[in-house]
Order: sequence, then structure tokens, then C-alpha cells
Amino acid sequence: MQTRYITTPLYYVNARPHLGHSYTTIVADVLKKHLMQRGHPVTFLTGTDEHGEKIEQMARTSGRDVKEFVDEVAQDFESTWQQMGIDFDIFYRTTQPEHIRKVQGALQTLKDRDLIVFREYEGNYCVGCERFLTDSELTAAGTCADHLKKPEHRKEANYFFLMSRYQKRLIEHIEKNPAFVQPEHFKNEILSFLKQPLGDLCISRPKSRLTWGIELPFDSNYVTYVWFDALLNYLNATGWPDKFNLELWKSCTHFIGKDILKAHAVYWTTMLMALDVPLYRQLQVGGYWLMSGNKMSKSLGNVVRPLEIEQQFGRDTLRFFLMREMSYGLDASFTLELFVNSVNAHLANGIGNLVSRVLTLCQKNFKGSFNPASLTDADRKLLGARQTALTAWDQNFDNLKYHQALKVWGELVTQVDLYVNEMKPWALAKDPTQSERLQTVLGVCLQVIQTLGVLVYPVLPNAAREIMKALGHSKGPEAGIALALEDRFEFKLAPEVPKLFMRVQLPVTEETTKT
Repeated sequence: MQTRYITTPLYYVNARPHLGHSYTTIVADVLKKHLMQRGHPVTFLTGTDEHGEKIEQMARTSGRDVKEFVDEVAQDFESTWQQMGIDFDIFYRTTQPEHIRKVQGALQTLKDRDLIVFREYEGNYCVGCERFLTDSELTAAGTCADHLKKPEHRKEANYFFLMSRYQKRLIEHIEKNPAFVQPEHFKNEILSFLKQPLGDLCISRPKSRLTWGIELPFDSNYVTYVWFDALLNYLNATGWPDKFNLELWKSCTHFIGKDILKAHAVYWTTMLMALDVPLYRQLQVGGYWLMSGNKMSKSLGNVVRPLEIEQQFGRDTLRFFLMREMSYGLDASFTLELFVNSVNAHLANGIGNLVSRVLTLCQKNFKGSFNPASLTDADRKLLGARQTALTAWDQNFDNLKYHQALKVWGELVTQVDLYVNEMKPWALAKDPTQSERLQTVLGVCLQVIQTLGVLVYPVLPNAAREIMKALGHSKGPEAGIALALEDRFEFKLAPEVPKLFMRVQLPVTEETTKT
């Protein structure tokens, strides 16, 4: 099977992990689990971006040493992902000595190739974006569209990477590889942007205003622009340039939010071209999670903390909500009310109730096996729905329609519920002449519940493991997707029925007590 390399952005350590970070990281983790179930070796990278003006300002404002500050926040990110069950292979930090050495090596290579020049520049500088903005990037009020603050007017001499030389080549690559940037509307956005003349990229900051960065190897009065520094992590982690795993690199899929589309689709690609490195396989771009109509972000102060959600409402619930309630690539709104309604409707009243209902009936009535020769058309129809659901799940994943995959899964949950209602195993249990039929009905339900557990493992890993354990299976759902269609006619069920998901309620606040 082909090796796959998937990455999240390196998260900026000017504040703590929030829901926006969690979404991108969860999507990448879900894809890793999905691919590994299907036999693909996967390397998953995440980490922290630890240089730049904002970070230096945050540390000073809090009266902290900058390195001490970034160490603490980086540890918070790593610990958060571990506690949330994110199965990353590499946690990459841009303050690592090896990273610094490789960034300086890349800079020197481009300088030696006359692709970095020194010039004076004047314009509108956004501290939040840590770059100069063009007039077209400002709102009608003259503010940065992302940070809603007016940029500062700055004039300074800096080093520039001659990015404009690669504009035509980049356009040709995107047009020849239509899946390179996905979803498609983001590909179109980049092609539209590239219709205008592409400027060169300022890749330095003078030490007179910023010292927390990687020093340029050819001028000790400057440090490296944080984006040039951070983007190289993806390549450096593959062993480039000394022990370059080219096969791994060429399989790379970057998962990002749309706010950093230009950095990855334009800055990063042209940097790779200039370094004579093949481009990555694909860029998958997610939308924003909105609160009160605004992007959720640290700088706007409207964040939701992922661990707090999980601790209050249960493991896997946040993963499910984020994957089901956002159409990948579009924006979606987060409120606790929407979250609670989704958890109750699809998890507590859905798979949680189904598993509890069927296994409770089995504890009282199932004798451990059933005869496959006794299957009726109705039984075979439900068992056949397993393959239909698996095929639809895979097709939706291939097309970035993760929410649709979960809807297909939810439809199979409903089919089993309807089958139970129609077959009435509680009534069969009261009729001694229906003993064989009772065993068949319960056995069919157990088979499809196994399918449901294995299929949803990438999104609900903890619940899926509980399901397989309850069914007495010797393997976990991660062992392979073939388990989803396994025909089992004997089950040695665990003695206890798992409580997968309980109904949850909105937290009691002053507003809720008034109503």
C-alpha cells in the first residue's frame, strides 16, 4: 500500500489551543485512521510555530522569557492533542536546532542562486498577519479582514524572495492538476489571485524591531520572516535535504484553514520550486467555525476550548460534531445548543440507544450463535446494506464529504432500529416456537452493529473500541476495514452493556434559570 504523509499547520503559540485548531487536527486524525484501516502506512505531522513578532509581544506583555513562554504553550498543544486521542507521529517545533539549521541552509541556497535580493519597501503592515497587506486585502473600513484592525504604515529595507519568477509555472501546475487545491472553490480563488501580477515575498525582519526569529545566514542584522521559517517544517520532517524521503514527501497532503490558503498555495509552492523540490500532493482547505457570525480566533477572543468540551460532554462528542456539522471547505456556526442537540440526536438517541437496546435484549435472550441458513429476505437486505454503507462512506471520504459519510452511517443506524421495531425480538422471546427466529434476528443486529463500530472508528474511536469489546471480538476496529463486512455467526458477548453516549444538557446559566 502507498505510504501517505498528512500534516496540519504548525499552530502559532501566541495563545492556547482552541476549536479552530481542533477541527483541522481532528480532520487529519480522522483521515489517518481511515487510511490505516485500509492498509495505508501513514505519517501524521502536527506541531507549533514559535517565532515572530506576535509571540515576542505576548511574552513581554506577560513578563515572561520568550523561550520559556513558547515551551509552555507548545507543551499545552502537544498535551491537548494527546488527551484528545490525536494519533500524531511527529510533533514538530520551529525552535528545534535542526529546524533552524535547515531554514538557514534553504535561505543560503536561494541567496546563492540570486533568488533573494535586498530592497526598500513601504506599505500597510498587519502585526496579526505578520506581513504587509495590499489595498485589495483590506476591508472597506481599511482594516485587516482577519483581525479587524487597521494595519500600521511601515517603511523599511528588507530581503525579498523573487517569488514572481514562478507565477506562470505555478498557474500551469494548478491547471494541469485540478485536485491540487481542494475543495474546488479554493483552487478557483488561487487561480483568480494569480491573474494579477505576483509580487515578491519579503522574507526578513530587521532586528531593530524583532529579535525572536531565525537569523539570516548572510546578514546578522535580520531574522527570517515567520512564514518562510515555518513552512519549511513539512519538508524538513521528511529528512530533507540530507536524508530526504522523496516518496513520503510526494504523498503529502496539507490540511489547513482558509485563512492561510495564500501562504500554502503560493508562498510555499514557489519556495519549493526555487529549491528544486517536487510539490506536495494536495492542499485540503477547511472553512471557519463561526461564533456570532465571526471567525473563531485567538485574536478576536471568541474561542472554545476543546478539552473543556470533552470533559463536560464526553469523549468523541466533539470529534463527531465537528465532522458531521461542517461541510468541508465551507463555514459553519458553533453554539453549545447546536452541539448538545447534535450529540443527543445522533449519539445518545442514535448509536448509543441502539447498542444499549440490542445488547440488553441479547443479554437476556441470545444463546451465542445463529444459523445462517435461517436468514430471511429482510435479514439479507439489512446485511446487504453494510456493503452499501461502506462503499458510500469511502466515496464520500474520497470527495472530502466527511459530513455526508456520517449521514450515511447514521442512516444505517436507523435501518437497524427500524429492523428491530419490525421484527419485535421482545415478542419473539415470549414465544417458544420462535426461538430460532429470535437468535437470527439478534445475530443479524449484532453483525450490523459490528459494521457500524468498525466503519465509524475514524470519527468515534473510543466508542468503536467499546462496541468491539462488547461484541467479544478479539480485534479492535483499527485492525482493518474488512471487519466491517465480517460474517460472524457466533458471538461471545461481554457481560456488561456499554453506556456509549448519555443524553447531555446545556450548562445552567443565569439566562437559562430566568427562562
